[in-house]
Amino acid sequence: MSNIDIKLLSLHQLDVSSNSIEKISIDVEKETIIKYVDALIDEILENPNKRLYKFKEGKTEVKNSIPDIISNFDDIENVLLTNAKRLLEKEVATDKKIQKLGVKVQRGSLLHIHFKQGKSDNLLICKVEHDEIINEKSFELNRGLNTKKKVFKAFLYYLGNDIRNEEIYLNDKNNSKYWWSDFLELEQVNTNDANTEKSLDKLVKIIDKEKNKEGLALDGTLLRNSIVGYFKTKKEFNFTEVYDIVNNYQPFNPKFPLTNIISKFDKLKDDKSFDNQFSIIQKKVDKRIVNTIPLGKGLYLKIDKHVPNLTEIIKPYEGIDGKFGITIISDQAYNFIKVKNK
Repeated sequence: MSNIDIKLLSLHQLDVSSNSIEKISIDVEKETIIKYVDALIDEILENPNKRLYKFKEGKTEVKNSIPDIISNFDDIENVLLTNAKRLLEKEVATDKKIQKLGVKVQRGSLLHIHFKQGKSDNLLICKVEHDEIINEKSFELNRGLNTKKKVFKAFLYYLGNDIRNEEIYLNDKNNSKYWWSDFLELEQVNTNDANTEKSLDKLVKIIDKEKNKEGLALDGTLLRNSIVGYFKTKKEFNFTEVYDIVNNYQPFNPKFPLTNIISKFDKLKDDKSFDNQFSIIQKKVDKRIVNTIPLGKGLYLKIDKHVPNLTEIIKPYEGIDGKFGITIISDQAYNFIKVKNK
């Protein structure tokens, strides 16, 4: 990122406990804050775990404040304070709800940054941590932005113009609804149902295409089971976690094309048909669980649930006579065959 021109920077400390707000003067060199914004933008854009958002229909408070912030409206301080009051209100309400669960809303301050890149306007609204430092000369407490610490939550808004479309990026690993829905009044472009169905469908199709090739069924089945297991055991989907499952897989068959699968998974992070971060909907996962492995003419092994210990049940077999196959460790199957053979 380069050629950042900071037009406005404002910091308000939010105290949820006392339900109060204080404007904080930021004493920081311009070059330092440019590096801070630069690093923050890179962090947001390079994180593959993103979700598409758009503003809700109608007049919403934060959305309505943006033109005033960009134009540096005469009463800009009140505009910024109104946004801070709105966030505090949502945090106080959320804090009361979640304290019953033994947790609290993360404490911090609200940072507004309006910056330009060439002729394009951009707005960052962040939940950040700020520090209190004792001045060595006056021995007074100075408060300001800690440019070495990451933000808790961030909203990056690229305003549309003649050379680009409007874009909204959010950085919040907790996917806090009070932040994106209650405070910013955004809505998710893709539903959790659609995200779950489309992502799982595309992920398993990549594996199934290789799994059906001769000699690759075992590795394909085990890897597929791991992906389905992720969806069955997790509440939130993060693309990087699924990518790590594939990247860390150790094939039994050296000919299993893991590198090719990893490459295809890597390309999916830019797929616009589903988000890289969303809440998993279990009813949509169940549709893709069934997996059938051909064992011979008219003979199949069917897996209709996620099996946590599948690698301990199905193992590769290589006989001294040069024949290959699989070994199935199952008391039920053993007893069934034993009875049949009597």
